[in-house]
Amino acid sequence: MEVDKDCVYGPRMIKTYLDRHTVGRFQEIGISVAEAQFLGMIRVNDGLSMRELSEKVAVDKAHTTRTVQVLMDKGLVANQGQGHMYRLSLTEKGTETALQARAIINEAWNSLLRDLTPEENEALISILRKMSRVIREDLA
Repeated sequence: MEVDKDCVYGPRMIKTYLDRHTVGRFQEIGISVAEAQFLGMIRVNDGLSMRELSEKVAVDKAHTTRTVQVLMDKGLVANQGQGHMYRLSLTEKGTETALQARAIINEAWNSLLRDLTPEENEALISILRKMSRVIREDLA
């Protein structure tokens, strides 16, 4: 694929746009961008182990351990496992925060994609799902 010289796009530009529209709002609800990602993943995968969470967010276990500890200290995540066996779940406050973060993310994406037709939006979602599948397979 050849990049159009008159068009500014790519992963970094998309991340920059989304960060500009989310970081301040995440700070208002007391979380970081990374913490929002972890909360969202735990919300849709209740009972994840640390290893599973690391794999799903595609970061190393040390980063996952640090982030989960911060989320536990904030009262957003609880360990339902025994001893060193983690089974992560959101607390009531964590669920509320995760839903607020999801709304913030949705608003940012809707702003970014506002000029797409419904058909283009569906095509983009299909493409992103395929790209996600390739990434997951490559990371496995």
